[in-house]
Amino acid sequence: MNTRSENIIKPLGSWRGIFALCIVCFHFGMHEFDEMAYSGVTFFFMLSGFLVTYHRSTLLSVKRFYKRRLLRIFPLHLLVLAAMIVLDLAIMRKFHYGWDLPLHVALLQSWIPNEQVFYNYSIHSWFLSSLLPCIAATPLLLKIIERVSHKLSWGIAIAACVAIVAINLVANEHWHSYIHVCPLTRLADYYLGMLLGASMRERSNSIKLSTATATIFEITVLAIFATLIALHASGNAIAMQVEQQALWWLPLALLIATSTALNGHEGLVGKLLSLRPLLWIGEISFEIYIMQKLVNNVFCYLLAPLSGHFGVMIYDYSFACTLPLLIITAWATHNILSKMTQR
Repeated sequence: MNTRSENIIKPLGSWRGIFALCIVCFHFGMHEFDEMAYSGVTFFFMLSGFLVTYHRSTLLSVKRFYKRRLLRIFPLHLLVLAAMIVLDLAIMRKFHYGWDLPLHVALLQSWIPNEQVFYNYSIHSWFLSSLLPCIAATPLLLKIIERVSHKLSWGIAIAACVAIVAINLVANEHWHSYIHVCPLTRLADYYLGMLLGASMRERSNSIKLSTATATIFEITVLAIFATLIALHASGNAIAMQVEQQALWWLPLALLIATSTALNGHEGLVGKLLSLRPLLWIGEISFEIYIMQKLVNNVFCYLLAPLSGHFGVMIYDYSFACTLPLLIITAWATHNILSKMTQR
C-alpha cells in the first residue's frame, strides 16, 4: 500500500497559495487576476477531492474523516463570523442581521439562490457552505469509484459536466452567479478531483525524467492554461459563458496530474514551486481566503482612522496595507487553531 502525506506533492501546496493570493488581488479590483481567481475557486474544489482519493489510506474511518474536516472548517468559520458581527456592531452600533444569519452559522447559505443571501455577512464562507455537501458525500462517492467500473465513473462525471456546460450556456446573469456557488455544481468539481486522484493513485511511482524534459512538460501545461486565460480575457463569447468552472477543468486537471506524476522529479517550474516561502503561503492559504474581508474591514475601520482615513472603501486603496496584515493574521490564526484542533 502507498502511504503518502498530504504535503508530499509540494507544487500543489504552492499552487494553493498562489491561487489564494490571486483571489485576494481580484477582490481588491485588480482585474488582471480575474481568470486566476475564477480558476482558483475551481482548483480548490478539485484539489480537495483529489487529495481524498489520492491519500485514501488517511481516510481510516468515516467518523474520523468527518471529525477532521469539520474541525478544520467550523472553528475558523465561526471565529470569522463572530468577529464580523462584533466589528459591525462596534461601527454601526446596531444589530441589523436578518433571518438568514442562522443559515450562515450552519453554512447552509449556498443552497439559497439569492445573491443577497449567499454573499451576505462573512462573504467568502459561501465556499465552505458549498464544500460541506462535498465532504458529506465523500464516503458515498468513494464507494461509487471503488465499486463501479472506471469507465462508468468517468461517464457519470462527464454527464454532469455536460449538463453544467449546457446550463451555463443558457443561463442569465442571475443564474450564472448562483451556478458559481451552487453546492451541486461544485460537487462536479470535487468528483472530478476524486476521479483524478483515484487514477493517479494507481501509479505507484512518479515519472522519472530529466530536469529538462520535466520542465518541457510543466511549461506545456502552463501554456495550455495561459491560452485559456487569454481566450477568456479576450472576451470570447463561449469562454465568458462557461467561465465559472467548465473552462478550467482541463488545464487544472493537467496541472494537478503533472505535479503528481513528476513528484520528486520536478522540472524547473516544480523546483521553483517547492521553495519554502511558496509552501508557507500554501499552508495558510485556507485562512488567507476565509479571513480576507474581515482583515480588510479591521484595517479600513479600525487602523486607517488612526491616520485620518476612516471608512476606506472595502477592497479599494488599502491593498498594500491589508495584504501584509492578512498574511500575518492568517499565519497566527493557522498556528493557534492547529494546536487547538490537535488536542
